[in-house]
Amino acid sequence: IVGKEMSARSNFGCALHYYEQGILFIGNGVWIDDGVISNHQLCLDLYEGASNASLAMRNHKLVDYYTSVIFQNVRFERSIPAWIILMTSLESFGKHKEIVDKGIRLIRRLNIDVPPSPPGPRELV
Repeated sequence: IVGKEMSARSNFGCALHYYEQGILFIGNGVWIDDGVISNHQLCLDLYEGASNASLAMRNHKLVDYYTSVIFQNVRFERSIPAWIILMTSLESFGKHKEIVDKGIRLIRRLNIDVPPSPPGPRELV
């Protein structure tokens, strides 16, 4: 709650601190799906909050870390906001090739076929 409040006030350093404290307090074992949905949601909220605060602070290394933990622990459909955070972070550092590579992986996970290279002019006719 305090992390969200600090983010709303644009105090992202403080927000990140509170998100990290929450992550340390609950530990890693809470991600285990033991039927307690609120614990799983709490982990997701903390890691998404830490990712967003890291993005606002332009700390791509932390964005990459927090989003990777999300990708490892939630179903694909629930990880899409984390993908957006990661892609935004990559864009802010001009890492366009990585954005394209990750974007293609994301689109393929949505079961949309993406050719390895664009079609040539003759193929379009």
